[in-house]
Amino acid sequence: MLEIFDLSRRRVAIAENAHAITEDQQINSIWYLNFSLPYDDPKRKFCNPFWYVRADGGELYRIMPATVHVDETGIVSYQCEHVLATLLDTVLFGYHVVGDLGTYTADCIQYLLSRQSHWVLAECDFRNQFEYGWEQENLLSALFSITAPLENYIWRTDTSVYPWRLSLKRLDMEGIPKHYVRRARNMLSYSAENEPQDICTRLYPLGYGEGVNQLGIADINGGVPYLESPQRYIDRYGLIERIWIDRRYEDAESLMAAAKTRLDQLQEPSVSYEIGFAELDRPAGLGDRIRILHPDGGYTDTYITGIGSGSITVANKNKSMAATVSELSDRQRIEQSYAQGATQLYSQALQANCDKQNGAVIDFFIPSEMRIINRVIAKIRMDRFRSYSKSTEAVATQTVTSTAQPGRVVTSDAREFQYYTTEMTAEEIAETSEFVLPEMETASASYSGMHTHFIDGTRHRHQITAPKHVHIIKIPTHNHEFQIEGHAHDVVIPPHAHEIVPGIYEFGNAQNFDLYVNGQPRGFYPGKTAEIDITNFLLGEDRRIPRGSWLSVEVRPDDLAYISIDLIFQGFVQSRGGVTV
Repeated sequence: MLEIFDLSRRRVAIAENAHAITEDQQINSIWYLNFSLPYDDPKRKFCNPFWYVRADGGELYRIMPATVHVDETGIVSYQCEHVLATLLDTVLFGYHVVGDLGTYTADCIQYLLSRQSHWVLAECDFRNQFEYGWEQENLLSALFSITAPLENYIWRTDTSVYPWRLSLKRLDMEGIPKHYVRRARNMLSYSAENEPQDICTRLYPLGYGEGVNQLGIADINGGVPYLESPQRYIDRYGLIERIWIDRRYEDAESLMAAAKTRLDQLQEPSVSYEIGFAELDRPAGLGDRIRILHPDGGYTDTYITGIGSGSITVANKNKSMAATVSELSDRQRIEQSYAQGATQLYSQALQANCDKQNGAVIDFFIPSEMRIINRVIAKIRMDRFRSYSKSTEAVATQTVTSTAQPGRVVTSDAREFQYYTTEMTAEEIAETSEFVLPEMETASASYSGMHTHFIDGTRHRHQITAPKHVHIIKIPTHNHEFQIEGHAHDVVIPPHAHEIVPGIYEFGNAQNFDLYVNGQPRGFYPGKTAEIDITNFLLGEDRRIPRGSWLSVEVRPDDLAYISIDLIFQGFVQSRGGVTV
């Protein structure tokens, strides 16, 4: 039974007259389905380009527009492709980098699938932390490239639900076979294909870049730029060298992992078997383990890599998807391009006065377009501290006047208070108690001892004896007022002048300096000049030189000094962004 669905995945028809229905399934590739209908079949009106079909409840396919063929019998043939090909309809525009430490295989797949709505990730059996880079790629090509460094894997799909589900599973290479085939029982035909011309036992992998800047594996492989097969393969086939270049790799670890997988595939001949069979113990599935029983009593355990009509294909290694991806990309007219650049030199300089507490600091940053840094050199020179002025001369006399505000009255207030005196002698009172009482004929006083007073201008002297006593003197609350008149102050500045005398005047005699990189001490250097490779001083915790963030080099002399710093950068620069050291 062949079901037909529209673009919204609604079933619109069942093509009862569909015949010659065949499926071509290849492991880790796009599957194809073919069917035919009579030319006058009314269900043909539903067989529109990119509408969907499903045969016998299996996987979902979409009808391709360029494959309709009508023969002389009036039969129309259609070719369909698995809906996994819908990932061809979305592209990664520009440049994308994903992966590395802390980002696992499933995260990279999610990054791609998040850019469309048909597919979601169901399962992923791998947890590698490889870095991937894509530029102007379709999602399917990018998705298939994720598995390039992996071994023994299979992509599985489930289109019975929507969104459709995609899983990356590990192949069982050691399990009990699910199927058995042998001559004179269920094997109708048998052919083997051996491809020894691709054998390699020593592989030189190269990634992104060019010339001396091209990415290799020597830095993470003990200085050795190649991978080599176990000795048993070299003894069997000899030392056969190949160079493998894939500029999509911009991370040495990912490049090396992919190269190991590549070498495993190349160190022995690829052998595939095309087997026609009458029946199997159970329905065959891609990736199933199968045992081929030979007439001599031997057997070969392998797995199914392809399923056709009445035949299966088995192989001793995973099928490469290079041809499939290339074919699909060409059909969509998407060309993978690798922007290249060139090794360049550029410099940055600073001249400044400084001392041992305040060093000369040059701030700089490295742009993201510098993909690879070969080295960074600091050229340093110390001279004596420089001053550019010496003395001053007078100018004409100046009088500066400051004026106060007009006069004002200021009042101060005092509180009422009393005080007491005791046991005053007559002599003390006599000396201080002389006073006049005008318009009075008589007066009396309580002062003790001798004293003098005047009445009507006539002076009289009396002797009065009084006992010891106490005087209470009371001063009532009162205030005092005084006035400050407006006034000014003149200040005279003598004649003088400030005239700068041109010249360079030197101080200090520095003999050595300390070097700081990003605020950290990096060494003591005697002498007045030095040329220092600071490349390793710039590395962060991830062993990479940061791009786009501020970095600094500081020179602290042991005395006043005039410092010159030149930084020279050598690296590989190109026209796109991203980071690789």
